[in-house]
Amino acid sequence: MDSGQLTVKKISFETFFTIWQQTRNTWPWACPFTLPFWLETVHRHLGAPGVPHILAVYGPNGPVGVMPLALDGDTARFLGDPDVCDYQDLIGAPDAAPLILAVVLAHLVKQGVRRLDWQTLRPDALVLAALRQHAPHLTSLTIEPDDVTYEIDLAENWEGYLQQLSGKQRHEVRRKVRRLENEGRFDYRLVDGKRPLDGTVDAFVALFRRNRQDKAAFMSGAMADYFRALIQRLAENGLLRLYMLDVHDHPAASVLCFDHAGVRYLYNSGYDADYDHLSVGILSKVFSIRSAIEMGCHRFDFLKGAETYKKRTGGGELALYRCRAHL
Repeated sequence: MDSGQLTVKKISFETFFTIWQQTRNTWPWACPFTLPFWLETVHRHLGAPGVPHILAVYGPNGPVGVMPLALDGDTARFLGDPDVCDYQDLIGAPDAAPLILAVVLAHLVKQGVRRLDWQTLRPDALVLAALRQHAPHLTSLTIEPDDVTYEIDLAENWEGYLQQLSGKQRHEVRRKVRRLENEGRFDYRLVDGKRPLDGTVDAFVALFRRNRQDKAAFMSGAMADYFRALIQRLAENGLLRLYMLDVHDHPAASVLCFDHAGVRYLYNSGYDADYDHLSVGILSKVFSIRSAIEMGCHRFDFLKGAETYKKRTGGGELALYRCRAHL
């Protein structure tokens, strides 16, 4: 297959959903933030810079790739809000990525696009490798670090995970767990959407807002509506892993996670500072790691940001990139 056999079409969210259903078992779809239901939820509740411009690339036998973009004047960005979409990428078979990008770039030039501003890209992003191949055809391409993420490859069992930590980290985890156990009654429970979500989602939002003014400001009315809608969509698609840590039947901490393609993603969290002496904030995350191991995940992704707890619980730093170019 060469670029002459490919065509590009701007598609609706509805067609995007259809392509996902047709290809979810044959294409990697490794980046969860490019899933159609995720991007549609972001766009509906939060909007984003630019106008949606979702491009599907078709070959003789059907779709071979998708790039969910947004046009902002003469600039093409990835569709979605970087504040809630930690990673971005093109979608398709890895060996087709350079051809997908080539025909998309040609289409964008015809649409009057003169600049690319693409963030945030993991080092293994398909579009990043493809961009480097196209570098000779782009003017002033820059690929520079933009943020960091943390992740850990998971051991086969809990003891194996503990051995991955440094001696000091391992001692601290065990000490914190013992202290919580000695406190008395506590429960770490999974909410995955098989039962009504409303009360649990409200508790998560309240815990998120509880202790820090910056997080309370972030969780505006529109953002809370987005989280409620996203949690429902994650549940509908079998990805939701929302955990509540209750101490004496009181919600003390919560972590919003989701599982996709064998990876546990820690999306957001909150806790009640009245339980600081029990380290409920960090323990709710440690218990999520333990749960991910038990459920067969092979990697735990703490997502974007350099919060201290990520390193303290075994995460290794990974650079994320922003790409800019003139067409």
